[in-house]
Formats: sequence, structure tokens, C-alpha cells
Amino acid sequence: MKYTYSIVCAILILYVTNFQAVSGLEPSPTLRVGIYNTPPFCFTGPDGEALGIYPDLINKIASKEHWKVTFTSSSWSEGLEQLQREEIDLIAHIGFSEKRQRTMDFNHESVFDEWGQIFLKPGTSIESIQDLEGLHVAVEENDMNGHNFIRTTESMGVHCNIVIMPTREDVFRAVQAGTVAAGVTSQHFGLRHARDFKLVASSIQFSPFSLFFASKKGFHGDKLTVIDTYLHRWKQVYNSYYHERLFYWMGANAAYEKTVIPRWLTNTVGAIIIISALLAALSRALNNKVKKKTRELRSQKKQYKDLVENANSIILRMDKSGRVLFLNRFGLDLFGYTRDEIYGRNILDMILSPETAQSYHFITADKKTFKLPEDYEFMENENICKDGRTVSIQWSNRAINDHQGHFHEILCIGTDITQRRQLEASLSHAQKIEAIGTLAGGIAHDFNNILTIIFGYTDLARLYLDKPDKIKDALDQISKGGLRAKELISQILTFSRRSESKQQTLQPLHIVKETITLLRPALPSTIKIESVLASKSTIHADPTQIHQIIMNLCTNAYHAMEKNGGTLRVALTDTHIRDNETGAAQSPSKPGDYILLEVSDTGCGIDPEIIEKIFDPYFTTKERGKGTGLGLSVVHGIVKDHKGHIHAQSLPGKGTTFRVYLPVLKHDISSAPKDISREPITGGDETILVVDDEIKITESLSQILSRHGYTVKAFTDAAKAIEFFQDAPDTVDLILTDMTMPGMRGSELTREILRCRPKLPVILCSGDIEPLSVEYLQESGIADYIQKPIMMGNLLQKIRKQLDG
Repeated sequence: MKYTYSIVCAILILYVTNFQAVSGLEPSPTLRVGIYNTPPFCFTGPDGEALGIYPDLINKIASKEHWKVTFTSSSWSEGLEQLQREEIDLIAHIGFSEKRQRTMDFNHESVFDEWGQIFLKPGTSIESIQDLEGLHVAVEENDMNGHNFIRTTESMGVHCNIVIMPTREDVFRAVQAGTVAAGVTSQHFGLRHARDFKLVASSIQFSPFSLFFASKKGFHGDKLTVIDTYLHRWKQVYNSYYHERLFYWMGANAAYEKTVIPRWLTNTVGAIIIISALLAALSRALNNKVKKKTRELRSQKKQYKDLVENANSIILRMDKSGRVLFLNRFGLDLFGYTRDEIYGRNILDMILSPETAQSYHFITADKKTFKLPEDYEFMENENICKDGRTVSIQWSNRAINDHQGHFHEILCIGTDITQRRQLEASLSHAQKIEAIGTLAGGIAHDFNNILTIIFGYTDLARLYLDKPDKIKDALDQISKGGLRAKELISQILTFSRRSESKQQTLQPLHIVKETITLLRPALPSTIKIESVLASKSTIHADPTQIHQIIMNLCTNAYHAMEKNGGTLRVALTDTHIRDNETGAAQSPSKPGDYILLEVSDTGCGIDPEIIEKIFDPYFTTKERGKGTGLGLSVVHGIVKDHKGHIHAQSLPGKGTTFRVYLPVLKHDISSAPKDISREPITGGDETILVVDDEIKITESLSQILSRHGYTVKAFTDAAKAIEFFQDAPDTVDLILTDMTMPGMRGSELTREILRCRPKLPVILCSGDIEPLSVEYLQESGIADYIQKPIMMGNLLQKIRKQLDG
């Protein structure tokens, strides 16, 4: 009895305590959640009840956390304004952006992931973002898909006329009415409602993003944390409430429809059960075999995955729009991206440099590029890494077809050839120096001829001091000799300069003529040069490398005829390659118009057993000390880089012919630059400060400028020139200074002078081998630049241009 009394008392105490706790609870404040009409995520039913994935999830959490929840339905833009006015506490189904983060807080666990997509009227010929150039495109006000579309078009250089609409339904109505060419909305909304507006989905999808709950900045962070806790836990379990509601709202409603079973079906159930029992034994046997085969397939799949992931090459799969579907570990490490960063993104935005895309016409012709991948089966180009590094990749591309034979993916295997390209550049420069050695005799011959002309006419001028006309003729010849020397130096420097390939529009005709002019005095009298230069077509090429091709082939021809002499023939003609001519060893692989460069000799010829090896690096038949074996391999590389073709044909004892095909540009060459040397030369009365460490240069410049009306202050010491200028800075109208001087360079002198007068024009003279870049001149504040030797007509025009400007 004593124990019974104790138990009763304990129960009463617990009851009273629990009652007091419950009765003492303060009512939880109401959580106001904003929704807008976007089924099945959130919408309002016929009776005004909030329905959809988001209301179901928040109601479930509220029931667990004892929250009181009300839903407010409005348009998307009104919902954003209500959140900032604190008329609602949370808004559902909202995408994250840095701009929104400044005014809102977001939970961390996404509820759903969405893509943006373009929708069109049927029959509209828009297949890529580039096709929207100049067209009107409708987007919903404050919609994440619209922001992403605008950002994507800006990054690709596509200019659309953006039309802002209040709702996504208004976007579709505008497309249906034809007031805009296309509309942007979320993929899910568009696919559900496009048929209602008689629209179709395009193949243009872009910028995936996640959708969350959000609150006003600094408010209700505790509620967002609780929501994250439930979402995180639910996502880990496949049959959780989260996955069950997704399954229900995203198209599984048929599972809740009432099923009516026909009566005859009930009568056959017994027979089916009997047949099933008979098949059970066979099923178990087959199941065992299937399990064994499955294990084998899993093992093979793992081996394949390990092989792909651990390969020392880039393995890339992309769809026919250029979006990345797969990139192996080697490629991810090389380019510096994670899978989340690069999957689904277009290669034009990620790893393909703008220069490469432009040169291969990927930006303006991407439809052709990705629908005809056989045109790009093998290629080498520059690619960009995430950190900005540029790497050279050699690609092998192959189309992947579906079971119906339709192309739908591209498989790309890439090899990093950055180091090889650097080595090739070094080899190319070494080969240039080797070729210059061959030309040394001819160069010396030309220079001696030029010096003979200059000295001879100088002596004549002294003899005719009393005859001004004779003196003028002699001085004209001296000036022409100097110009010849200048052109010869320019050609040598152009050929030998170590620089990156810079392709431009040019006529090979001029380069061939220059090269023959350089070669003619270098060859012995036993070798005759014939030339047939008929083509005036233009190509897109690096002039130095074209010069190098001609020089190398002619040098090889010279060596083949060095002992017995012969004829060196150079021809430049136009030719057309037809479809039935492609594929042969002596023809390019693609039909079209080409310039054909032929270099022939009547020398010893090449043995048929080794002719296939002549383009291999370091392969040579010359004696030790006669060559490095780099020439033809460098020529082969240059021709391939220019999308051309080279072929050699030879008969031992008869001679050899090299044929180089280079594709012709379709458009005409730009008009020739204006010949400034024919413009009238004018002087002036301004004051010019001349600085050069060579006293003869300052003296000659002073006299010439003075003869043209200028007041000249000349210095051979840069420090004294600065001292003079600082004493009277306003008396000088222009500075003419040398670049390389003892004690102070011209760029340093320019900086000191511009500190006193920032707007004072400075013209820099230089005799350096490498010309100064435009960027260097702009950074140094230099107004203009002139290369030595100085042509006075050119200098006077530059001075007048700066003073009048």
C-alpha cells in the first residue's frame, strides 16, 4: 500500500508539472512565406490553399518545430518587394546571385536545380545564342534566368535587344504575338507551359543554378538554419519526405489515381501465379548468370574508368553545342578546373582562347563547327587554363553517333605540346642562323657594292665642287646607296629575328622577290636562277616564316648543285584542287584555291629510300658541319601551321622539286598604305631640343632642322639637356632624343621631362634591332617613334604632325 501511494503521487506531480509547462508556452510568432505561381514548386489551389514542393516542405518542418505558417501569393516582382518591406519573412523558389546576397540571406541546402532555356515560335531558325544577334528577346523582370542570359550574351559578344516583362506568362505571350523573336525562362516552367502558348523549346540551354529559401538580409537566419538541417537530413535518405514530395509533384501523380481492375483479370491471376511458379527455377538460374555477368561488366567498367582517368592525355567529351560532358583527371589538373566548374559549360567560355576561336571561326560559325567535326579531325591550338596560363594542345577529334547514326557528341583526345612548341621555336631560330651563314658571302658582296657606290660618288662630289648639278647627282646616288643598305639590313633582321608567329594578310609575291634578291649574289656563277612569279593572290601568314620557307628550300637546292652547278627555278602560281584530287600524297587534303610555290634544282636528287624521311628533325644527308638537319623539318612545321601542304618529288641524278600549297584568302588585300614620302615637306619656327650621344648626328640634325626654320638646342649629354630644359621648360616645343645613350636612356630622359611638362611631345629615335612596341611607347609617354637610319623627309613630317596636333 505504501508503494502504491508513492507511485500515485509521482504520477500526479508529473501531470501537474507537464500541464504547467504546456500552459506556460508562449505562442510561436507566425512565419509569413511568400510564394508565386510556378507549379509544381509553389502555387495556389482553387480553394486558396498553398500547394507545391515548397509549401509541403515548410509545412512539414513547421509541424515538427511548432511554427505557425501563413502563405502570401503574389507576382515574382511583388514578392521581392514584400520581402524588403518586411511584409513577408521568407520567399520560396529563389535563385542565388551575388547581387541578391547584398540584400538577402539564403539557406545553404538547395531545394531544386534549374537551367535557363530559350523558347520560340515553331519554324523559327534560331539554333544558337549567336543567332540572336540584333533580335528582341523577352525576359522576366528580376528573373535569375534573364540575368544569366544577359551575362552569357555579353561574355560571347552577342548583342540582343532585351525586353523586360512583368511575368513569365507575359514573356510567352510576347513571343506568341511576334513582338519578340525569343523568350527566356526556366526550363521546367517552359517545358510545362510552352504548349499552352503554341511555342517550342529551342536547343539553347545555359547557366544551371540552384533554388533556395531566402529572407531579408539580417532577418530570420535561425529559421533558414533549421530548414537547412531538415533538408540536409532528408537528402541523405532516398525514401525521405523530401524525395517523396519531389516524386509526387514532379510527375508521379498517376500513382495516386484509382485503378480499376477488370473482372476477367482476376480470373487469370491464378493461372499467372502457376506459370510464375514454373518459371521461378529458370529465373533463379538466369539470375545467377546475370549476377556473374554484372560483376564482370562492373570490373570491365572499373578498368575502363581507371584507364581513362589515369591516362597521360586529355580525354574530353562534349555535346554538339560544345558543352563539356566529361573531362578526365589529367585534363582537369592541366586546365585547373573542378568537374562542377566545367561540366555543362561551353568550351568557348572555358578553355578555348578568343584568338583561337576567332582564327578557327568558332564564334561566328559554331553550328558548322560542331555539326561537321570531320573538318576539324586533327588540329593544334592555344588553350587557356583557369589561372590564365596558355598551353598548346594537339587535338584528335572524332564524332560519336547514336544508334540511329545521328551525330550527337564529340570525343577529343588532347596532348600537351607546349614544351614541343618551345623547342620548335628554338630549332627554328637555330636554322635561321644556319641559313644566314649561307647568305654571308652574298650579304658581304652586296654591302661592298653599296660602299663602292657611296665612296665613288663621294669622290666625284669633291671633284665637282664648282658644278652644283654634278654634286646633286652624286648626292642622289649616295642617298640611293644608303637606302639599299637600309633595306638589306631590314631584310636580314626580319629573317633572323626571334619572335612569335604573327599571321597577317600578305602577298607572297613580294617576299619571294626579296628572297631571290638576297640569294642571287650569294650563289656561285655556276648556278643560274630562273623565276616565274605569276601569282598576286593573298594568304593569311607570318611573313618571316614564309621568308624562311623560301630561303630553306633555295638553300637546299644550292647545296644539291654546289659541286657541278645547274639551274635553280622558283615559280609562284595559282592553282585549284578539286575534290577528286584530294587525299593523294602530292595534293592537299581539302579542295579549294591555293598558291603553289615550286622550288626546283637540277642537282644530284634524293634516293627514293630516304625521301620519306627528309622532313624528320635532324635527318640530313649532308657532311658533318654542312647542316643541322633542321631545315626541312622546320619548313614542314610552318606549312602545317598555315593549313598548307608540302610534297617533294625527286629523281636521282636529275634533280628535285619541292611543291608548297598555301590556301588563298577569299577577300582582296587591303589597299596599300599612303606613300608619305611624296607628301610636301614643311618646316616651322618652333624650338626643338635634340639629344644624341653621337656628335655628328646632332650636328647634321641641327643643320637640317635649322634650314627648315626651326630653332635647335642640341646636346650630346642627356643630363645637360635635362638641366637646360629645367631652367627654361616653356621655351621648348618638342623633344627629339636617341634611345640608347651612355648614362641615361631616352626613356628615362622622357620621364624627367614629362614631370615638368606632361603634354610636351617627344619623338624617340632608335637603332636597336627590335622595334619598340606601341604599348611601350604609350607607357613611357612617347608621342612618336622613328627607326634609324633616319630619313629626313619622314622625320620632318613626324615633327610637323606632333607640333600641329
